[in-house]
Amino acid sequence: MANIQHLLDSQPKPRLILEKIGEIAATCNKEVYVVGGVVRDLFLNRKLKEIDLMVIGDGIEFAKIIAKNMGIKKVIQFPKFSTAHIPSRPIPIEVAAAREESYNDDSRKPKEIVYTDLKGDLLRRDFTVNAMAMGLLPDQFGKLHDPYNGVKDLMAKQLVTPLDPDETFSEDPLRMMRAAYFASGLGLRIEDQCFESMKRQANRINIVSQERITTEFTKILSTSKPSVGLNILQKVGLMEFIFPEIHVMVGMDQTGEWHHKDIFQHTMQVVDN
Repeated sequence: MANIQHLLDSQPKPRLILEKIGEIAATCNKEVYVVGGVVRDLFLNRKLKEIDLMVIGDGIEFAKIIAKNMGIKKVIQFPKFSTAHIPSRPIPIEVAAAREESYNDDSRKPKEIVYTDLKGDLLRRDFTVNAMAMGLLPDQFGKLHDPYNGVKDLMAKQLVTPLDPDETFSEDPLRMMRAAYFASGLGLRIEDQCFESMKRQANRINIVSQERITTEFTKILSTSKPSVGLNILQKVGLMEFIFPEIHVMVGMDQTGEWHHKDIFQHTMQVVDN
């Protein structure tokens, strides 16, 4: 497997933090990785704003060990998910146990959470570009784990799900909005099977809390080209459920010398300016 620690050369502070975490893990016989968006952003040469860790075993226990070694007194715990937040500066740290979750069809509250291994944890993630991990133990530091070809898809600038997209989006419908966000923010194209699945699963967004929907919608608006994501939401049928006031703008005429005839398209031009 490839070693990607050179991707940290331009980010000395995050590198020092990750090396320290690896050393801590070694002293207490923990298997730990940096995962998800962190690895993706290293390949994209994006500045790391937070560190997401995945540990084999109890995430909260390891978070407490990290915090103690770093002289941080506060650890925000989420026992149900075996995850914790360490409000470290300048980069906060999220620690999660490697886990798999199962859900009832009408709820986003997991009915069962079980510990798993690295590959099992990565399989449950939203897209292959976020299903990569980098080893942190001193003898494995920088080792890339990419069981679902995330690097290949990232280089091809495409969004693909590790599982069948119907399963991925049904499990957490908010992932469809995240696809729109990554298209807007990272310039990634949604792979055809994923796009068609989003059309089929659009109505399942109704089981997601309004708070989570609003957060994801705001993230789309914060990108350099919000119209890309908003057009995707409209094309797959999500806009009708999450923002019907925008959905009804499609095809609506607007008179006046300085206005575009289609209010939706005019709005898309405005949000990009």
